[in-house]
Amino acid sequence: MQYFDSDVIFNYIVIQDPVKHEQANQLILEAIAQDQFVISTLVIQEVGYGLARFELKSDLIKYELDYLLSLNITSVHKAHLSRALQLSETIGFKHINDCLHAAVAESLNCDVFYTYNKSDFRRIQKVSPLDIIIL
Repeated sequence: MQYFDSDVIFNYIVIQDPVKHEQANQLILEAIAQDQFVISTLVIQEVGYGLARFELKSDLIKYELDYLLSLNITSVHKAHLSRALQLSETIGFKHINDCLHAAVAESLNCDVFYTYNKSDFRRIQKVSPLDIIIL
């Protein structure tokens, strides 16, 4: 499975940087076609928040989130939070959501974790068995 961080999904939906948009589209569409795509409910929540902050219209946000809900998603559970707290203890609690993404991907034994978030995930790479690819 290939887990996609919120920032990759955001770049898939919104064109802020054309290179990132194209890259995110290619990776996500390929993963979907190969039945390897997975995100968590946390991704959907963060993307919804990001789209609202980006001032997209409500109907477009709803459309995009409904599409994401139609894909392969997993829920966040207590065990994920427990693992996220372990990771946060090492890298800092300001990054607990990133640790939660990592914990979910770990629990699914994901082959790859894609993100654009270099600063936080460089530290998570040191304490997680995930193959974190920083784009």
